[in-house]
Amino acid sequence: MKKLIVAFMCGLLLVGCGKAVEEPVVTEEPPVQDEVVVEEEAPATEEAEADEDYITDLSETLDISGCDTFTQIVDSVLEPGMGYTNEKIGEEDALLVCSGAYDNLDGNMAAIDSTLYIYKDGVPTYIGAVTSNGTAYPLAVKDEVLYVGIFHGVATYIIKDGVLVRSDSAWTEYGTDGSETYYYQKQGEDAAEVDSVDQQTALEEAYAEATILNYDVIK
Repeated sequence: MKKLIVAFMCGLLLVGCGKAVEEPVVTEEPPVQDEVVVEEEAPATEEAEADEDYITDLSETLDISGCDTFTQIVDSVLEPGMGYTNEKIGEEDALLVCSGAYDNLDGNMAAIDSTLYIYKDGVPTYIGAVTSNGTAYPLAVKDEVLYVGIFHGVATYIIKDGVLVRSDSAWTEYGTDGSETYYYQKQGEDAAEVDSVDQQTALEEAYAEATILNYDVIK
């Protein structure tokens, strides 16, 4: 499934302890001439399409090579307008960097996207990115679980064995006739249609109790 990576870059971006990042060249693959056998797959859901098609990921913009600490990333690499915060997620203390933050009118400078870094072998290392579905759904944490508002639903993330994993997600798809179809996906399993909205309701209730992340904004 395709993923659109939003990177804020123009030409060469000179960054502190990293190197200049050159804008990637996108090339098209030549058409396949041989006969292609298409394996039958379960149809993609509306939620999966919307969720995977838009992810803000700053990892290609921010060159952290040469940075030994999170502090060096913040001081030398982040651009004005970006935000950062530190949070324990799952097994790791992580640095979360957002493309921009907004006043959530609750004392927090909130964000809907974050690119995450942890220490691996003592070095800051990129592990993934998340994006919430609009400013009504700021990123939040409860019991070391990261909550993200996805398309008509909620997803949770943890860091396990040095990997950012999507642990639970539940969402609703709406038919043109007003019908509702409920889906639930647990880590390591395929998304499945379920009989009720109970799993989604449980995640939404936990999300409502989570603490909205507060980002410091680079001036």
